[in-house]
Amino acid sequence: MTRACRALLLALVLPAAASGCVSPRPPPPPADDRLAEGFASRRPADVAVLPVSGALPGTAAGALRASLREGLLGRRFAPLRDREVDADPKAFRPGGPTAVLALTVDRWDDAALYGAGIVRFSGTLRLHAAGSPDVLYEARLVDVKVDAGYLSKTMEDRALSVTRAAADAADRLLAKLPVKGDG
Repeated sequence: MTRACRALLLALVLPAAASGCVSPRPPPPPADDRLAEGFASRRPADVAVLPVSGALPGTAAGALRASLREGLLGRRFAPLRDREVDADPKAFRPGGPTAVLALTVDRWDDAALYGAGIVRFSGTLRLHAAGSPDVLYEARLVDVKVDAGYLSKTMEDRALSVTRAAADAADRLLAKLPVKGDG
């Protein structure tokens, strides 16, 4: 094989081989978040995770709520059981005796979940203090692309894909909430 043929072969094969390499995912866009001054002294012991509000399918709403509860547990907060919160919704509201975590979803677009494996998400998360309507923590994500493409290969994967996308969205929303006991 001549030197020119080898160079041509290398020029054709090297880019093809490199395109098969997987590049790392870019870091997710940060949430626009705010932590209230004096948060450490007002940190709630118990937190009621309210049902997710907004226009989204029930499976996504349930998955988001469950992911928020898990996120709070991972940060050493004590979320109340959903059935307790759902049994008396009027008792669990901003300004009530228990701190509440409320998520309002502005956009949940999973139309591209099976093609590109993407969910577009926008929402605002607020942690209200117990006994006061004051917001202790607020996080907002606007038109964030949540990638679940590695899961959504078939229609049978829908539940798992939606759950994973919800967990990713919840993780991003809770990213700056301090772990209970820190600081």
